[in-house]
Amino acid sequence: MDEWVPVDLIHLSDGREVSLVLRTVERHEAGRARVRADCQITTDFVKARLETNIWLDHLEEWEEALRRLSAGEDASWPQGSRGLELYFHPHENGWLSISVHDPDRLTLALGLEPTPEWIDEHEANLQRLRDACGES
Repeated sequence: MDEWVPVDLIHLSDGREVSLVLRTVERHEAGRARVRADCQITTDFVKARLETNIWLDHLEEWEEALRRLSAGEDASWPQGSRGLELYFHPHENGWLSISVHDPDRLTLALGLEPTPEWIDEHEANLQRLRDACGES
């Protein structure tokens, strides 16, 4: 059996002190609608780890959110979720404002300047997760 490797669906960082990572924490089990994940947020004043789920039926929404962000539009993901929700606002100067909202635990806003290739990298992350979950 292949060794399991966590997949980062989202990995945004300014290369210094600010980052947002949504990482799988277990191998996807066939027939399950979700995979367990951690959302890790780091700033110079906050370090948070939220246990959450990545619902496989929300992956198309993430793909659409990446399309919107690529066009310079705001996006949120997942839509209508009761749990963790992420809101993204791209700025013309390359900065990205992000709001992390979990109704039971945390609301936090942060800003960072991701690499110019961040959309392409996240499309590749999405495909890695789909492959790992047999969703290709």
